[in-house]
Amino acid sequence: MKYLILFLFVPVIIFSQNNDFVIGINGGVYFANRNTSIQYNGFYNNFGINYILNQPDIKTYIDDYFQEKFNSQIYSISDGEMERLENNIKYNASPEIGFHLGLVNKNSKLFVDINFSNIRVQDFITFEVQNQNSTMSTEPQYVPISITGKEKRNIINLGYQKKIYEESKITILYPIFVQFLKVEIDDNFITINNQPYSIIHNFQTSNNPSQNQGRIGLGFGSGLLVNYFVNKDACFDFGYQIQYSHTNFSENLNPWGIQHSLFARIIVNGSKYLSNLND
Repeated sequence: MKYLILFLFVPVIIFSQNNDFVIGINGGVYFANRNTSIQYNGFYNNFGINYILNQPDIKTYIDDYFQEKFNSQIYSISDGEMERLENNIKYNASPEIGFHLGLVNKNSKLFVDINFSNIRVQDFITFEVQNQNSTMSTEPQYVPISITGKEKRNIINLGYQKKIYEESKITILYPIFVQFLKVEIDDNFITINNQPYSIIHNFQTSNNPSQNQGRIGLGFGSGLLVNYFVNKDACFDFGYQIQYSHTNFSENLNPWGIQHSLFARIIVNGSKYLSNLND
């Protein structure tokens, strides 16, 4: 991915003296499809929650916690939690930042967008703790335990946008683009008594024992842009993008899915800006 990003800086050099070259920075919100969030639910592989609970050193610590907090060392994952998480776990809406390169003519633009988003899954798993206090109800207590997933996404869009409406300082544009999407697990853990316990993700298979996560997938998308003209050197974009992307984590988890982005962007005359830097 880093070589692809470096390659895309070639237009900056080639068109830096062209008055139609523009650059921009943007920020917004990224909405990831939930179809890969299942890997953070703690049951997706053999190194999840049950693996953690069966580690002797960790089990002793957790036993002590439940004994101190609930006067019991008899606990288990509540029935139905695996199915609930498989059906309901999803990504949170996440910040997305990036920059924009464009080559403009009268009614259209060729562009490159390079965006970054650190997305997050935040859910819980319910433990059933048996009540051992004879003076109280014998009904178990249900204790939610936090489960967290963190993921990095690097997104490159190569596209073309066409002006479809213009009035005064407002222009509406229609973009289409091809996407390169790199996905990578950053972290996954449960938290008990403020102590995180990592869930390991092993992407090796019998057919490919050296396989690593973080591969690149292809995609494509479109959307709608509203451009507000400030002057000949600056303008603002407000946009929405829908993306149909291949989230390529591994040979066992690589679905296609629809993602969404909402963003605002400031664009300046790139040729003038780069010329001023060289003065």
